[in-house]
Amino acid sequence: MSLLHKSLLAFWLLLASVLAPSGTALAANNSELQTLIRNCELQDGLACGDLGSLYANGQGVTQDYAKAAEYFAKGCELQDGFACGGLGSLYANNYGVPRDYAKAAEYFAKGCELQDGFACGGLGWLHANGHGTPIDYAKAAEYYSKGCELQDGSACRSLGLIYANNYGVPRDYAKAAEYYSKGCELQDGYACGNLGELYEYGYGVPRDYAKAAEYFSKGCELQAGAACSGLGKRYFNGNGVPQDNARAAEYYAKGCELQDGQACNRLGSLYELGLLNDPQDYTKAVKYFTKGCELNDAKSCNDLSNVKEFFEKFRPNRL
Repeated sequence: MSLLHKSLLAFWLLLASVLAPSGTALAANNSELQTLIRNCELQDGLACGDLGSLYANGQGVTQDYAKAAEYFAKGCELQDGFACGGLGSLYANNYGVPRDYAKAAEYFAKGCELQDGFACGGLGWLHANGHGTPIDYAKAAEYYSKGCELQDGSACRSLGLIYANNYGVPRDYAKAAEYYSKGCELQDGYACGNLGELYEYGYGVPRDYAKAAEYFSKGCELQAGAACSGLGKRYFNGNGVPQDNARAAEYYAKGCELQDGQACNRLGSLYELGLLNDPQDYTKAVKYFTKGCELNDAKSCNDLSNVKEFFEKFRPNRL
């Protein structure tokens, strides 16, 4: 499997996104792009799948989901499992093609039969969420397990979530830790962050704040916003790392940029409480609470309402 094939971040956690992590090495120049195009025209399914990934991610080319679908479709016809999975993800997300869970299932199934872990994980996601099929956690676990065996980190992480959350199987944090660990080794940032959380609370593993910080840090480096938020919390509390509000704010800011609503809320709270500036900076607090609320973080919405109510009562025209 080529590097490009591994670059496409599994969509079933990140808001059904097909965007690759920032900084992923894709086609670096026009010469490489032209080589891929030529090879795809010569019926190289791998090259077609790589082109689909480039256009889906908008790296090295202008992002174009319709072209991504075209190249994924050709690669899938040429028996490239990753291309089938990529096409399935586009149908699941309404990117470049109309949303169609039945077609998504069809292409995920074909990709999985062709031994692509990403496609198996996508099929598991459909069963876990009841998209185009009744919710069936047993089938979801089956496909996540196959995807994980085929070295797809996000499938391992999703299997860990099933065990951590008692979805169709008895809750087993030790197994969750095992699958998160494998997902993290396979460079899935959210798996690293989830493993860090288990170490933070001592679920399925001995409580170890230093290890929690280590895994949050790796997840954050892999562009998982929730892991950045978790690392920021470690610095704020001084558990496993030296207490440092400035470092906490740094990681909360990165998590917020990566669309993690809780990170936005935590950053807003630092400004609201004056833990970074003296006096408090309510304008920035409102900015981050607003973004967190837009990202469906309930605490952000509540904090935003409280700050606005405070200013309406006591400091009109000052916000």
